[in-house]
Amino acid sequence: MLRQWPSWVGYAAGGWAVLFGAVLLLAGHGALDGIGWLGWAGAAVLVVGAGLALASTRTGRGAPVAVITAGLWGVVLLALAGSAFVLLDLISWAMNGAMLGRDGRPDWGPFAERLGFVGVAVLFLLAALSGRHRTTHRCPRCGLDHPPDAVVALDRPLVLATPRIRLIAHLGSVAFVPYYACHLMRFANLPPFRGTRLADAGDLFIPTFILCTALPADFLLLGLVHSWGQVFPSWTVWLAGRRVPRFLPVVPVWLIAPTLAGYGTGMWIYLLIGGPTTFPDYLLSCAAATAFAGYGWALGVAAISYQRRTRPRCVL
Repeated sequence: MLRQWPSWVGYAAGGWAVLFGAVLLLAGHGALDGIGWLGWAGAAVLVVGAGLALASTRTGRGAPVAVITAGLWGVVLLALAGSAFVLLDLISWAMNGAMLGRDGRPDWGPFAERLGFVGVAVLFLLAALSGRHRTTHRCPRCGLDHPPDAVVALDRPLVLATPRIRLIAHLGSVAFVPYYACHLMRFANLPPFRGTRLADAGDLFIPTFILCTALPADFLLLGLVHSWGQVFPSWTVWLAGRRVPRFLPVVPVWLIAPTLAGYGTGMWIYLLIGGPTTFPDYLLSCAAATAFAGYGWALGVAAISYQRRTRPRCVL
């Protein structure tokens, strides 16, 4: 069933888009993230996207292929924008023990909306890939041109990342170092943060939380560009030598990368427009923007490379 995803993913994307659009209108009363007109706009995009997803399953008929492909990718980008802060919701849940709304009260609605957009992004991405390979008469699994009935098995070769991709990943893995350094100097009351020391240790919770998650975050990023991200290393004992399932690193990556990349990029735009008025606050904000944007974009680039390199190859 899963291996036959190119044959049914277009229908799944269309069905989920219609269902989710109806939920946005009925449950949210036409509002999305507290904005009244945004729910109607989101539902309209989902309905149009559903039509494009269904059209992508009908090769040679309907709208031009370029229009369908561009529309599907447009829905993917808009869905990623709608789901961008799902990571912050999860962090808030871990910190507060509840999903809190803007008024400080428990509110699961926005989190459910963002999870729904995650599903839209995944399904429409697969539908776009499936439609592209179908219209070019290529295999949707390996992307090569061969008779569909000539496949006897699937192979997963071990392909390492290029030096450029590894460099991007390594730079992203140290993107948080200036952010940690600024907080350390601020806590130690060192220049240029002298006189701006944090009121108490509780104010260090967020940078401490990020520091505690830095090792697993860097492990995830570097695993995308090294061999132990494709084959379990020897220290995993019972799993040593086995292939790493593709979904294992890819799923957390696409839950994390859009949030961090979007948050960091938005912060840089804010800093270029105006930003804090004092130099210490401006320096700390620049370090934070570099950390989130640098790691988020590096994670996305490494993930795309990983997915391309680990694509199964059809054995003829």
